[in-house]
Amino acid sequence: MRRPDPLFEMSDATPIYVQLIMLFRQQIGTGKWEVGERIPVLAELSRKFGVARATVRQALGFLEREGLIARSRGRGTFVLRKPAGELWFDVPNSWQELVDQSDEIEADWIDIDAPIRVPDPSEVSRAVLAPHYFVARRVLRRDGVPYLIGTSFIDQRVVDRVGSERLPGPSFYRVLEQARLKVARADQSVHIGTADAEIAYYLQVPLNAPIAVVRRWALDARATLVYQSEGLFRGDFVQIRRRLK
Repeated sequence: MRRPDPLFEMSDATPIYVQLIMLFRQQIGTGKWEVGERIPVLAELSRKFGVARATVRQALGFLEREGLIARSRGRGTFVLRKPAGELWFDVPNSWQELVDQSDEIEADWIDIDAPIRVPDPSEVSRAVLAPHYFVARRVLRRDGVPYLIGTSFIDQRVVDRVGSERLPGPSFYRVLEQARLKVARADQSVHIGTADAEIAYYLQVPLNAPIAVVRRWALDARATLVYQSEGLFRGDFVQIRRRLK
């Protein structure tokens, strides 16, 4: 068996298929795999990098869903286009950054077929619940690739003010702006979990794959909890960066 490429060193901290995705995207982005060119076959890539064919197939499948490559029966796999930008999703560090970033959202709504708990005010100190909440569940995509399944609670009075028919369009953060709501306080927490069967299905990841659980709360000047969300991010394509000094 051919020895793995010495320029490609596997990291124990990141799943192998994720490392291959980043490497293959780089090959396309730098032009080593040119648009319109046929890329090496599965067996050759497996030998070159010393990994199982199933792992290479998993990485190529992601690139195919992203629209970077396409398979042609009997001809091979060809490059369709270069990556539009960075694949990593940065968790915002401020409310305004969160609002601006949300304008790029591509979302599919999910029917809620089971009861979902109302916001828990004990999770945020001195928060007061609104009388009623509008609940929405969506899968968010970037370049056509699902990266987040989120559940959001919005104060029903905010929804009534802007009109529920406007919700499918802008992000929920823009809805709060349109309602002329002054957010007096916003909090965010992040922890690591694992994907159950439903989450794995929607995010197209293996069962028990790592996910980043991001919870957010927004309060108005009267400490009313006007917005709460729980986002379950693909753990392999999310990063958190903070300037420490």
